[in-house]
Amino acid sequence: MATATLSQFITLHDQLVALVKAGVPIQLGLPIRGSGAAVAFERIGATVARRVGEGASVQEALEDPRVPAAYRSVAQLALTSGDLATALSGANHMAEARDDSWYALRMSLRYPLVICCLAYVGIVLFCLFLVPTLESMYESMRIPAGSGLSAVSGLRSTLPYWIAIPPIGLVLLAIWTRWTSSGAIGTARVTGVLAWLPGTSKIIREQRWTRFAELLASHLDAGAPLPEGLRMAAAAWENDALQRATLAHAASLDRGQVPSGDNSFAAGLPPFLRWAICHADDAVGRTRALRMAADAYRESACRRIQRLRVVAPIVTGLVIGGGVVLLYALALFVPVVQMIEGLAG
Repeated sequence: MATATLSQFITLHDQLVALVKAGVPIQLGLPIRGSGAAVAFERIGATVARRVGEGASVQEALEDPRVPAAYRSVAQLALTSGDLATALSGANHMAEARDDSWYALRMSLRYPLVICCLAYVGIVLFCLFLVPTLESMYESMRIPAGSGLSAVSGLRSTLPYWIAIPPIGLVLLAIWTRWTSSGAIGTARVTGVLAWLPGTSKIIREQRWTRFAELLASHLDAGAPLPEGLRMAAAAWENDALQRATLAHAASLDRGQVPSGDNSFAAGLPPFLRWAICHADDAVGRTRALRMAADAYRESACRRIQRLRVVAPIVTGLVIGGGVVLLYALALFVPVVQMIEGLAG
């Protein structure tokens, strides 16, 4: 890596640009398509070229804060090993997992959205035609208006104010969906949204563990010592706390210190990955353990994605669709039931 030249970096950079333009999903911390991707890649290339022109090495230029951490990690491994396919393997799997999770969540909202649209049309017609009839019946039979009739009457009186809100919201949702699916927003933002959702947070964590283990194993295979491999693989976390903990752990190893098992770096790792890094044998033993951990976490993430495809539509259909149908039914039947109770009294 220290002997990498600017021409080698430019060749690698052009290959990454070509892959992104071809639509290959790669986790580089950048928009995956559109003008945003072109501008981001142009900015990275100009930043590295300018730093190298000022006398910095390619390694030092890639450490610039304006270079996304995910891009830096892929570039460092590709320049070190000379094998772009190996460097992109983990980034490709993580991007596919992120896209699959995002797609499953968006598709799970399709049927509840149809139900909401039908309920919206029904409530508008209900306010225009049925509410006046109910008010007339209450008045002719001299029944005091109950809470149900008061609620739907208030809904009808405010109809001019809220009738346009759902269509505008639907248009904005369609624009937002088109925007996210075209890659107009950064992958880091999509990953951030998925990271706190109950159904996808574990998937994102396992993919990060997979990516980190694969990167570290590849750097060790390329001849990097463990502290240097940890520093170059730290960007795979896409998490500031874990990245700082990894760099601190590498610095401790450089000083000849053996961090305790309860340090912040070890505490943020799952047990198998922690063992593979901190306790497995050097050289072949450690890299084999890291690749075994990566395979295990990748398979676990794939199983979770398959479950998400099945469970997410059911849950959103029950919660959103069922809730809307329940509210619509209450708006219709509560005034009628209260009218019947009034007649019986």
